Amino acid sequence: MSNSFPRPVSCPAKAFLMGEYAVLRGAPAWLAAVDVRATAYAPRASFGECEAVATPIVAAATDHVRRYLTGHARTFEAPAPSVDTARFHHGGRKLGLGSSAAVAAAVVGYYLRAAGLSVDDPEIRGVALRVATAAHREVQPRGSGADVAAAVLGGILRFEAGDAVAQDWPEGLVVGLVDSGAPASTPELVKRVLGARERDPAEHDRAISRIRAASERFGSALAAPDGGPSSRLDATRHACAEHNAALRTLSALSGAPLMTPALETIVRAAEGLSVAAKPSGAAGGDLAVVFADSQASLDRLAVRLLRGHGLALLGHVQIGAPGLREEALAPLSSRVRGFFAMGVASRRQRLTEATGIPSERFDELDAGGIDLSEAAHMIENVIGGLTLPLGVATNFRINGRDYFVPMCVEESSVVAAASNAAKMVREGGGFVAHADPPWMIAQVQLVGDDRDAGEVANVARGLRSELLARADAAHPRLVSRGGGARDVEVRVLDERNVVVHVLVDCRDAMGANLINTVAEAVAPTLERATGWRCVLRILSNLSDRRITRVTARVPVTALAGPGWSGADVAERIAAASHFADCDPYRAATHNKGIMNGVDAVVLATGNDWRAIEAGAHAFACRDGQYRPLATWSVQGDELCGDMQLPTAVGVVGGLTTTHRSAKVALDLLGRPSATELGRVIAATGLASNLAALRALATDGIQRGHMSLHARTLAFGAGAIGEEVDQVAEKLVSVGEIKPERAESLLRELRGQKS
Repeated sequence: MSNSFPRPVSCPAKAFLMGEYAVLRGAPAWLAAVDVRATAYAPRASFGECEAVATPIVAAATDHVRRYLTGHARTFEAPAPSVDTARFHHGGRKLGLGSSAAVAAAVVGYYLRAAGLSVDDPEIRGVALRVATAAHREVQPRGSGADVAAAVLGGILRFEAGDAVAQDWPEGLVVGLVDSGAPASTPELVKRVLGARERDPAEHDRAISRIRAASERFGSALAAPDGGPSSRLDATRHACAEHNAALRTLSALSGAPLMTPALETIVRAAEGLSVAAKPSGAAGGDLAVVFADSQASLDRLAVRLLRGHGLALLGHVQIGAPGLREEALAPLSSRVRGFFAMGVASRRQRLTEATGIPSERFDELDAGGIDLSEAAHMIENVIGGLTLPLGVATNFRINGRDYFVPMCVEESSVVAAASNAAKMVREGGGFVAHADPPWMIAQVQLVGDDRDAGEVANVARGLRSELLARADAAHPRLVSRGGGARDVEVRVLDERNVVVHVLVDCRDAMGANLINTVAEAVAPTLERATGWRCVLRILSNLSDRRITRVTARVPVTALAGPGWSGADVAERIAAASHFADCDPYRAATHNKGIMNGVDAVVLATGNDWRAIEAGAHAFACRDGQYRPLATWSVQGDELCGDMQLPTAVGVVGGLTTTHRSAKVALDLLGRPSATELGRVIAATGLASNLAALRALATDGIQRGHMSLHARTLAFGAGAIGEEVDQVAEKLVSVGEIKPERAESLLRELRGQKS
């Protein structure tokens, strides 16, 4: 590759685990690189990225690295980089993960690579660390440099007095990050806390000493060779409690809101489940770091926080990410201008450029991804196959990440409408989506009449430990992958019916077969203990423990159209949403518009759209009346959407691993986890809902829908090539969108040509 166009270079974000503030006084701190990355890359003219924006941190990093290269007789030619930090944002809000340090390190790495130096070379990494630290300190002089070290070196680090040492992470201690929902200015908080020492040096020093002691205790717990996960977690809980107490003291001294109500809520909820939590970084909002002895414990906390307090575990963020590295491709951008107007070959080529998927993989879509011999092994009495169009929706940004969304659907306007709505949401920062752990419900029905149903239920509850053990024994490989049985619930339906639910974490599977196996595995134990008969043993498709929540904020200016102000459109959409909330007849059609997008993605990825439909509509009437899955309201100068949807989907097993088109669709999405796929599906449903409501609230649904439907009618009448657009335009102009009119117009067109 030419030095003029170096490969992209990326660096991870950071999360402080323990020792904040004390690290500024030379105490040890522990931090982790997290897999949210800043990427520096040469702007792509074909994607409209012709000019890079030089922020102060980019300018400082550029200046420092160029001085280093010049001083070492290194020549280079490279365009000023674009720097992508989209993953650091949730909607319109930036998460406190150290984006400035990651940006500085990525820009330095980009120019080092442009000069022909390998960023994989340990010596060059050392150079990158020194140069990026100097550049970052120029812009943020109060920092310790720990975040730059995490960006360059990656992994888990012990940082003390400017020296970073890589650490192994012990088994049996799981880390998660919780979004407290409020932004915080790190430089301002640090300034106020450091300034408080002048008012009461003794008390300030005592608080810093407590943080130092907590950090040292935490480090000892990580390094302890024995004692097991339980004692390690206990030591971590004590360290977090000490750290939090010191932060409260510093907050009182400085007047800085270090322990916000949301952070206190997270800490209390963690303590109630015997796990540990503390703010990550300068505190004052943004993030909390949580320590648990298992993923199951972390998931239980996540469910309690999200359902009880609206606070979300960032399930897509993992610790221990690699540091400075080259990337094969620039960050994916789903914002492709003119995609709708391209031919099929051009669209495929653009997707190849953006995703790196080999162009020949798209050839697998030509025959629908299946032949008759394969079909004959999937269902009975095969006589052929039915192919539906597979399209790609553009403009989607979810949790700061861009996606090309595959949609398999026969109805015109669905893909275009979702793409257009995603563009509007993108102007407000994109979709924000959070998902429950992938828990499914195995139901066992107990039937009898010789005992009190309440007594039978109590007996079943007393079997909790044994039932969980039998459920796990039925699927040992699932347990080895981090899944398994999580809880048991018992419900009395009437005097002759008791139902037992076993909640099972399915990981990346949809879970139908494994859940049915669990139900059958625990049934004999229930029969012996209760004396009642087990009749049905099967999963529930009302997967209300596997909910994805997605929100969107659209600037009202993005909703404006010919003859309509954005504010007026927003008010009309909110009124239409309220109509659906009041009236089940409207709610059914409202939700059908959501499922236009949902089903299209579910079908494209080889998942069970019937299960998704059943779960969605059952969930829509969970309070006794059928209601809309998504609601919209006007808040200030934004239209705000909110939706909850059961998303029991998988990325392993079934058609997801055997159908060629489904595999290509999952590749387009970047091979997501089942939980991530659920977030994409929910966002697509909300986008489809927004598009439908905007059309209904303004010109009516028919105008845009029929203009696309006209193309289908023209094609059905026999039009080919340019004739399709010509006949479609004429159908729209005469206002008669009918098959017989299309045939008549085609005859007229061909008669004129002859």
